[in-house]
Amino acid sequence: MMDRTGFESRGFFDRAQAVVRYAQKIAIAERRSPPKTPIYVVISASQIRVCYDAACATPVPDPDGGAALTLAAPSGITVSSPVASFSFDGSGAPSIAAQLAIAVNSAGAGDVNRTFYVEVGTGYTHD
Repeated sequence: MMDRTGFESRGFFDRAQAVVRYAQKIAIAERRSPPKTPIYVVISASQIRVCYDAACATPVPDPDGGAALTLAAPSGITVSSPVASFSFDGSGAPSIAAQLAIAVNSAGAGDVNRTFYVEVGTGYTHD
């Protein structure tokens, strides 16, 4: 049998970037500048969530089905970031003071850890 962790890790990495990009697009489309609250990206070791508030009591709906926009990490994969959450305002700018590195770590044999970045000012998300 083959270890699927490498495939799941790469898929999760790609989806994680897409979720962060979608959070920025929602903030711009909904013009989430004051007095409106920004769109928050909440990161934990096992998931990435997109919400209308920092406590994530009001999640942004997933465009595919309407449930909460949450990306759960598969078994053997974790997420790490120097911040637990950040936000995007109506111009798409993130609330970070320096480039943010979000790492997707895999416990799979022979698999690599991957990192993507969110840039200060623009919110550009890339690997």
